[in-house]
Amino acid sequence: MKIAVLIARSLLGLIFLVFGLNFFFQFLHMQQPPMPEKAQAFSGGLFGAGYFFPYMKVIEIASGVALLINRYTAFFLLILFPISLNIFLFHTLLAPAGMPLGVSIIILHLFLGYAYRKYYAGIFTAVPVL
Repeated sequence: MKIAVLIARSLLGLIFLVFGLNFFFQFLHMQQPPMPEKAQAFSGGLFGAGYFFPYMKVIEIASGVALLINRYTAFFLLILFPISLNIFLFHTLLAPAGMPLGVSIIILHLFLGYAYRKYYAGIFTAVPVL
């Protein structure tokens, strides 16, 4: 189990680090498949806001580094979950050409969430006692 967690954590960290850095430095020159109209509208709205993608990519870079060096892993997995879920839903519902990456990310994330579940026990306390 430890080896599987190490591999999953490293893969997820690399994915977020590489794609986060690529947003700022464009070192991966990939041909984008044509996106359906709804996917273009969604992406256009997020890019049009001006702040959203740079903010999200900084979070991805910081989280990717933290996952790779295994520091505050449970915290950064929690921070990254909405991003992973959005990647999965975007590529499943709006732009199916990227579905393999979206499915891979959500599977890795859910596996790691399960592996680190003991660190989330306090979050799911229904009635906290002071």
